[in-house]
Amino acid sequence: MNSKLSGKLRINHILIGLQVVILLLVPCSWLLHRSDVYNRNFTADDYSLSEAAKVDDGVSADASGEGEGVLLSTLPISLKKGIYLIQVDFSVDQPGSSLSATSSLGPVEMRCPTIELDPHSLTESTLLELSRDADDVSVHISFSGNGQIHISNIGIHETSYLYRKNFCYAILLCLFINLGYFFLCSKIRIRKILLAMACIFLVSCYPLYNDFLIVGHDLPFHLLRIDAISQGLSYGTFPVKLHPLWANEYGYAIGIFYGDALLYFPALLRLMGFSIQASYKFFVAFINLGTILLCYYSFRKMFSSEKIALLGCASYTLAPYRLMNLYTRAAVGEYCALLCFPLILCGFYMMFQNSKRENWWKHAILTAFGLSGIIQSHVLSILITGFLIILTCLFLIRRVFQKYVFRSLALAAVLTVLLNLNFIVPFLDFYGEDIMIHSPDWVGSIIGSFQAGGLFPIQLFTLFQHSNGGAWPTTAGISNEPTFGIGILLTIGLFLFVYLLGIHYGDCKKNRNHAPAIVCVLLSCLALYMSTCYFPWDALISSSDAVKSIVYNLEFPWRMLAPATALLTFVLCYAFDTAQKSLEKHWGCLIAASLVLAAVNFGWYFYDYSFSGEPYRVYTTSELYTMQMYSYEYVPSGTDPAALQENLIHAEGISPLEGYQKQGTTVSCTVSAQAPDAHIEFPLLYYKHYQCIDTSTRQRLTVCAGTNNMVRVMLPEGYSGSIRVSFVEPWFWRLAEAVSALAWIGVCFALYRTRDRKVKLRIVQKI
Repeated sequence: MNSKLSGKLRINHILIGLQVVILLLVPCSWLLHRSDVYNRNFTADDYSLSEAAKVDDGVSADASGEGEGVLLSTLPISLKKGIYLIQVDFSVDQPGSSLSATSSLGPVEMRCPTIELDPHSLTESTLLELSRDADDVSVHISFSGNGQIHISNIGIHETSYLYRKNFCYAILLCLFINLGYFFLCSKIRIRKILLAMACIFLVSCYPLYNDFLIVGHDLPFHLLRIDAISQGLSYGTFPVKLHPLWANEYGYAIGIFYGDALLYFPALLRLMGFSIQASYKFFVAFINLGTILLCYYSFRKMFSSEKIALLGCASYTLAPYRLMNLYTRAAVGEYCALLCFPLILCGFYMMFQNSKRENWWKHAILTAFGLSGIIQSHVLSILITGFLIILTCLFLIRRVFQKYVFRSLALAAVLTVLLNLNFIVPFLDFYGEDIMIHSPDWVGSIIGSFQAGGLFPIQLFTLFQHSNGGAWPTTAGISNEPTFGIGILLTIGLFLFVYLLGIHYGDCKKNRNHAPAIVCVLLSCLALYMSTCYFPWDALISSSDAVKSIVYNLEFPWRMLAPATALLTFVLCYAFDTAQKSLEKHWGCLIAASLVLAAVNFGWYFYDYSFSGEPYRVYTTSELYTMQMYSYEYVPSGTDPAALQENLIHAEGISPLEGYQKQGTTVSCTVSAQAPDAHIEFPLLYYKHYQCIDTSTRQRLTVCAGTNNMVRVMLPEGYSGSIRVSFVEPWFWRLAEAVSALAWIGVCFALYRTRDRKVKLRIVQKI
């Protein structure tokens, strides 16, 4: 026994030492290379110029010289493997000119997106990524041939992004080492479970195995959210409530109205040097892994069977509606909410099934965690979840008022509020403001029949899914619409449940999950009905303005498929759990046939999506369109988006600005008032809680909405000094964040203490 223990300790020490070495290699290599970092600013002697170029204090050209095409190229230079920032200082008065880089390396070994030189900007940059050394890298400036162009400087600067990325890969390698060691030390039963979960994970990530993204409905919108959070973090802002990148860097209140807690993971990857699409792919893989782990945990808790838990895990993770949200729609908020539905289902199951004193507070915590995940991801899913929770409580009204069930529900509600005050308080603070969602001019309002956006029943139960298309009213048919439905496996589970209930009712009743399964069937069938065009949505809408407002917030009736998928997964697990005993002779064939059909179902979707979708490559911020706000929900009412020009400043009664600097939603400069009503307007959208202070005296200056809702600063007569304008979270936001942080720490500590006591009790019992 001692020799085995010493052998395990020796292996543990070796593995720990190996991981320490792996993690230290990256910073050590960066320290050794730090003195050899490549930095170069080019001069006119380093350029190869076209005939139209004129050399003065830089390189210029205009339309008179017919200089359309490459204006200048830097002479070929040698660069080592790494990630470089190419920056150009310029002025142009017409769009169409661009910055690019070339070498003899192919597109796989060298990545450098071409960017357009914006007439409203004075500097542009792009990242050059080399996967091996190159001897002939050249930077090119192409001129549109219209207007004038002047290039004052081109520079190439080596970044530390390569080392940051390698450090992330080192952490990932250490995780794989630990997972591999855990796998080898585990029993055969655990190894089988891990292998099954690994297979589900690898299959769910199938569309990610290429060097591009595939265009999804909302993909550009959510990529911009991720990059805006990353930019805000780089400026030292946390949390990032007012996203700085949006609307030509005017700032956008999307972080206040749209939960984005999970998006900080890909945003941090961006800060570590990963491209936009690589960060998003890691995020999708992370969501898939989280869904698998939470599914297995939830269904293992509810059914006390590893096989059934794996069945539930596979059926939910690869459910058609979830895959549709994950890939076709790229609906980040909704698929993050889908991550949490099994946890909520498990929490309510434990509350109502185990209504005794033992662990009642843990069930409340489980439910609060699931609800928190939805609140922090997708507000619309909270409306749907709240509706189904109310229905569940009405179905089980007698149990609701049992002592410990009621306590659990009350504690879950209180904890959910406390854990999410950091989102709820800013949301409610801004919800009553005069923004576009409250304006009659808002183009995002639903026009026409909401009911006509529902599904036909034949779309719900398909085997072969169509992955591409848009959401159309019933009058357009379904040929150009992706297949929104529950898929073949959940359909089999529903029909198997009905068969067992009708033929083997006695065996069904013996299963402890009989009552929960009936509730899930009733709720899921209602959700399916509500997702169709036959549910009387329009009649409900006409009943009152309050109902109309709630229903229109859902946007599409088929959003009801999200909870239906989770509920039907429970029904599927119950049906196969019961069939394992009632149909023992045929159970193996039944599950094998079902899994084959399911494989055809999701396999067809993956094939159709991966091989017919449009490729989308996006690496740097400059490739994003910052006006990608669709219906401009969170813009102040009366704003003309077309007039939000970059670096636009309106000033009246002041001397020329000095030392102007803009970082995200913060602007600083030196101003002097020369008239009684002097004011200055900065390229920032005005939301309340903007402040302007004199950096020397700390005097506050008046801030209000100006032209086209730009931030306007009113200057006192005779004022002269340096000012800083910034969005400052009020004290009650910070208090809410502190309460939420303390609530999370307290809940996690309570769970840890309970687990620690259980471990100690087991040790004592063994002794």
